[in-house]
Amino acid sequence: MIPLRLAVFALLLPNLAQAADPAEIDKGRAALDAARLAYQKAGPFRETFEFVVEFPDGRKESKGNDYGVGPAKEVFFALTNQGKEIMRFVGREGRMVGTQFNVEGRYAEVPYRGDFAAALRKIGGDQINLTAPPALVASQGGDFQAFLHALRLGILGPLEIVGSRADGPLVEVDLKADNGILTIGIDPATHLPRQARLALGEGKQQVKATGRYTFAPGDPGTALTFPNLAGRSAVATFAELERSGYPLGQPAPKATLRTMDGGTVRLADLQGSVVVLDFWATWCVPCWTGLKHTAELAAWAKGSGLPVKVFAVNTMENTSDPEEQRRLAAELLRAKGLNLPVLLDSGKETFTAFHNPGLPSLVIVGKDGRLARYHSGVVEDMAAVVKGEVMELLK
Repeated sequence: MIPLRLAVFALLLPNLAQAADPAEIDKGRAALDAARLAYQKAGPFRETFEFVVEFPDGRKESKGNDYGVGPAKEVFFALTNQGKEIMRFVGREGRMVGTQFNVEGRYAEVPYRGDFAAALRKIGGDQINLTAPPALVASQGGDFQAFLHALRLGILGPLEIVGSRADGPLVEVDLKADNGILTIGIDPATHLPRQARLALGEGKQQVKATGRYTFAPGDPGTALTFPNLAGRSAVATFAELERSGYPLGQPAPKATLRTMDGGTVRLADLQGSVVVLDFWATWCVPCWTGLKHTAELAAWAKGSGLPVKVFAVNTMENTSDPEEQRRLAAELLRAKGLNLPVLLDSGKETFTAFHNPGLPSLVIVGKDGRLARYHSGVVEDMAAVVKGEVMELLK
């Protein structure tokens, strides 16, 4: 879900197209492994990673990750957006607890057995493109491959080291994936990361940002305490937590959207059918995966003969020109080999009217015209899950 969870930091890597130097690749691997071992030997610590995300429409957002390890191996991980905390996880005493700023009555909880990355997966981190920070993975004994996996930030494909070089006081290690490129700047004296840059996506739709790490040895103190859970009830995953914050049961907005061929669709006219809406943008890399599931759902709905409508709602693009938006959407669908019904939310009005569900997200409207189901991020086995929910709503 992009507004809360797009932890990406970007600038194009220099000379990436040149042939990689094996010696520089080896140096890069050694620098990353030295960083892993430095975290592993650090004892209690607290680290922040503050970064600015630049979106294709020119918007910039300040975000941050704050995390640390206590003397008894307790851990915490908090995310901020524009200076405001939006999520917090604390793992200690056999419990992992997760809270979200806009959900007051509930919290998520799973067992915690000293492996923060595993607990975060169990609580549903993968669905919302959230993984354990590399520092926490390393501090809990993660090997090099686990550390490299953590550097993917839950959103990059498998990373390959492509080079390294000295840049002022830092050693910069360059990595690439099939959907982005990453540079980590490491202090050769402490072996700890100090800077990160990443490019996610392609061309005009690329998301860019830069970030800086600040490491502080010692006990993180009160950051490791559980939040006040009085009056709250527990759920098993963060997806359930987010659903509880979405206004299910309310009437769906009566939006009118353009089709790719210049026509219009009035959502109010679809009452009597179950309507599936996948909110996406061409620059939102996780949305690409969601669109594949939505294309499968659309094909199933079309061939089922059931009163089911499936649409991919393109929104939040970096243009106010409807024709340019149509072109961007068409190019992305063509590049990914996708064929599905697309509606164009040119002014972002529909996205706002649907309570800013995030990107990617999926909203299902029941036959009665009310908001019936909500999924943040990309659900595992999404097509099968949504088919089951649609069938329930048709009964």
